Amino acid sequence: MPVDSFDEFVDALQEIESKGFIETHRAGNTGIGKTLEDLLGIEENNIPGPDAAGIELKSTRRQSNNLTTLFTKEPPRDQRELWNQDLVRELGYVDSKDRQALKVTIGTGESNNRGFYLDYDDNSVSVVHDDYGICATYPLSLLRDVFERKLPELILVIADVEKRDGREYFHYNEAYHLDGFDGDDFLGLMRDGVITLDLRMHIKDNGNIRNRGTAWRIMDESRLDEAFEERTPLLDGEATDVVSESTQNTGQNTLDEF
Repeated sequence: MPVDSFDEFVDALQEIESKGFIETHRAGNTGIGKTLEDLLGIEENNIPGPDAAGIELKSTRRQSNNLTTLFTKEPPRDQRELWNQDLVRELGYVDSKDRQALKVTIGTGESNNRGFYLDYDDNSVSVVHDDYGICATYPLSLLRDVFERKLPELILVIADVEKRDGREYFHYNEAYHLDGFDGDDFLGLMRDGVITLDLRMHIKDNGNIRNRGTAWRIMDESRLDEAFEERTPLLDGEATDVVSESTQNTGQNTLDEF
C-alpha cells in the first residue's frame, strides 16, 4: 500500500499500530526497518534520502543500547589545540597491529580509560584530557549546522519487541515527525551519556595519519527525538493492549548509520 501524502502515511502507520505484534520480514538488525517499509509499500534501496511521503524514515527498537553514528565531523582547525598526528602520538597507544593509534569512545562525567572526557557550556563542547587539558573544541553552532544538513527532517518510528521461537516480532506503537536541531536537548543527551564522541585514528607505516572520521554517536536511538526542536507525535505510544508472549527487548543496533 504505497503512500503518496503525509496524511496517507499517518493513516497507514496507525493501521500498522492496530495490528499489534508483527513477525519480522528479515532476520537480524535490519529486520525492523525492512518490515516497516514492506508494510508501508516502500521499495527498499541503499540510497539515503526521503522515503516516507517525501521525508526520511527511521525505525528503532525501544531502548536499544548499541552506538549508532549520527554524523562525523572534525573540530574547526582554529580550535584544535592537539589533534590528528600530534594527538595520536602524544596521547595514543600501540594497538594490536603494532601501530600508534587512538580509538576511544568519549562521554561526559568521568574520564575514560585513556583519560578523555567531554566538557561543555551553553555554546560549545570540548574534548578534554586529564593530563593535557583541552584538545579541541566544537562550537554548538557547528554541530547544529552539521546535524541539520544530515537530518533536516525525520520520521522516527519506535517499536516494542518480543521474541517467539527465536524470531522477532515488532509492535510499531510510537512515532514522531521531527524537525530542527535542539541544542539544549542535544547537550542534555550528551550529559546523560546517550550521545558520545568516537576518535578513530592511527598512524600509518609511512607516518601519515589515518582518520576514519570523528563520530558523534547515539546510544539509544529511541531517544533521538529529544535532539529535535519540533517533535510532533504521530502515534501515542499507548496502544499496549495487545496480548503478547514473553515480551523482551533485544538491545540490538537497528538504526542505519547516518
